[in-house]
Amino acid sequence: MKRKFMAIIAAAVCLLNFAACSDEKNTSDGSSFSVGENGLTEMITPEEGSQEYELGSYRVSEKGTKFYYDGEQVPDELMFALENYFMSFQNKDFEAYKNSLAFDYAERYEKYLQKDYGYGLDNSFNIQCDNIRDSMKCEITGEYDASEIDGYSGDFTITRIKADPPELAEGETVEDRTKEFFSYLDGIFEMDYYEYIKEQADDIKYLTFYIIAEGEDGEEHRIISGVDIVFAEKDGKYYTFG
Repeated sequence: MKRKFMAIIAAAVCLLNFAACSDEKNTSDGSSFSVGENGLTEMITPEEGSQEYELGSYRVSEKGTKFYYDGEQVPDELMFALENYFMSFQNKDFEAYKNSLAFDYAERYEKYLQKDYGYGLDNSFNIQCDNIRDSMKCEITGEYDASEIDGYSGDFTITRIKADPPELAEGETVEDRTKEFFSYLDGIFEMDYYEYIKEQADDIKYLTFYIIAEGEDGEEHRIISGVDIVFAEKDGKYYTFG
């Protein structure tokens, strides 16, 4: 299923760019639709045969991002959290990034970085900003080494986000996958951080997500495909780690 959607994204993005994205520019900011009190439009189903049809139905956030998700499996607030987290990289907004992080994660990770690498969370954030921009530069040019690319900053504007529950192997559970995700943090924080988070959070969500963004060339590109992420929920709000 994950591979199928990645292939659909690739084909649809090519079609949208080939069509000069004239309709997309009118819809990516949500201006053509009425956003409800929940910060989203009603579900929009693309016309059969249109460039967007294969990507499926979506809602548009008040920030203009198209959300692809099953509301029965992925809460609206979780999509907003995913949007806000990656908007912090788009806008190079370190404070927004920190506000997206769960509980005391920022403090613990700051101590770990200073001890093992001699720099702080702000530098780690800047590295992530640069990595996503390098991905965009490679997508625009078709090159593999971003350090060899001139003429682009890699700046981007997020246009679409898709999120799904993870695709599990036979016999695997979400709990298994979540424990595996936290094993790295258990090690660097020298504690059972997963159990600590379970005690602090009202719920934990594990997702696989995809992000499409418009680059400096005016076209849409995949900058993240089929990557896993974990969010902790507290009082209806979702926070992540990383």
